[in-house]
Amino acid sequence: MRDSTVLWSQYYYLTKKKSSSFTKNRILPALMIWGKNIDLDRILPPSRNLWVGQGVTPVGSMRTSWTDSNAIFVGLKTGRAGANHSHMDIGSFIMEADGVRWAIDLGPQDYTSLETIGIDLWNRKQNSQRWDVYRYNNFSHNTLAFDKKKQDVGGYTRINSYGDSPGFMHLISDLTNAYKGQVKSCWRGIAIVDNRFVVVQDEIESLDKATELTWSMVTKATVRKLDDYSLELTEGTKKMIFRVETNQKIKLKTAPAKSSNSYDAPNDGVTIIGFETLIPASTQVNYCVKLIPQKAKAKYKTTPLKEWK
Repeated sequence: MRDSTVLWSQYYYLTKKKSSSFTKNRILPALMIWGKNIDLDRILPPSRNLWVGQGVTPVGSMRTSWTDSNAIFVGLKTGRAGANHSHMDIGSFIMEADGVRWAIDLGPQDYTSLETIGIDLWNRKQNSQRWDVYRYNNFSHNTLAFDKKKQDVGGYTRINSYGDSPGFMHLISDLTNAYKGQVKSCWRGIAIVDNRFVVVQDEIESLDKATELTWSMVTKATVRKLDDYSLELTEGTKKMIFRVETNQKIKLKTAPAKSSNSYDAPNDGVTIIGFETLIPASTQVNYCVKLIPQKAKAKYKTTPLKEWK
């Protein structure tokens, strides 16, 4: 599965992108290893649309098609922030539909730009200056923050369960270890429903004090507020709806991805959207975010993650 998935991904990348886009791809040489026994005249798409890899940095990915350029694609990253070269992006995801990457990852900042001014970049302890770099902490990723605190660098997480049932591919991760001392429990599930839209569902239980949740998603799209629970994202001629479903009161947020630190790289044209809400003490809450591509109908009744199959 790994060989064909990687090879097909690289084949698609090479044939769909301009040459300047892939020549610096550091994974490209892997084609010579993973593809050495494959007939290049008979490269076929993988038989499955969902893949999960566990290990130091567990990840999962799922897509509605390997050949449709308008297909939906979702990737989920877990692991721990303290791993080599990692960021505080536990539970973060990317999402594509209609040929647009709606939920993006800013990627790393050039190390030299930070090292030359004395940033303690290679210290991965909890209070290291590394985590003040804008692109490296959880405030600039498609994940969660509680009481505006950073994720726990030692908290290991994984893909706990997944499934590729027709019409409901999904990935589920227990993110609690990434938020030690901040919440009692935190689970995230991401699903592609009916091959039409995406659901990001978070189930959280607070400790014996009220907790402020910040839910974030990074996008290059133009953003317009529709109502107190919905935003419209536009990129070119394509649109997507961001809709929050919960019985809790929330405040939608939209802000430029800018930092007050002089050493942080600019993120021109990038916006962080999402919402903030106060979770009462000792309370279990559920937040369901629907990412609905243009013209798609989003019929999904919020179902506990433990019942996802």
